[in-house]
Amino acid sequence: MNFILIFIISAMLQWVAPWWIIALVPFLIMVWRGKHVKTSFFQGFLAIGTLWFAYALYQHIHSDGAMSNRIAEIFNLPDGFILLLFTTFIGAVVGGTAALAGLYVQKVFDNSASSSYPRR
Repeated sequence: MNFILIFIISAMLQWVAPWWIIALVPFLIMVWRGKHVKTSFFQGFLAIGTLWFAYALYQHIHSDGAMSNRIAEIFNLPDGFILLLFTTFIGAVVGGTAALAGLYVQKVFDNSASSSYPRR
C-alpha cells in the first residue's frame, strides 16, 4: 500500500511541484505508515525508481531518443538508455533514503512518547 501511495502522490505532484517532491512524499508516508527498515527503504526506492523510469522511458520513446541521446553525449555515455538507467537509480536512491529517514523520524517520536520519565 505504501508503494502505491508514494507512486500515485509523487506522480500527481510532479506535475506542479519541483523535482525534490520525490523526497518529501516518501518521507511523509513513512512517518505516517512506516513499519520496518528494509521494507520502508525498498518501497520508497522502488516507487520513485519505477515512476522516474516510466516517465524517462516515455520521454525517450516520444522523442525517438533524440533528447536522451544528446544529453548522454554530454556525459560521454554510449547511449541514451544508459542515461535513463542512471537517472532512475539516482531518483530511486533519493526516494529510498527519504523513506528511511521518515521511518527513523517516526521511531524517534514513538520512543520519546512511550518513554516514561520519573516524576519529581
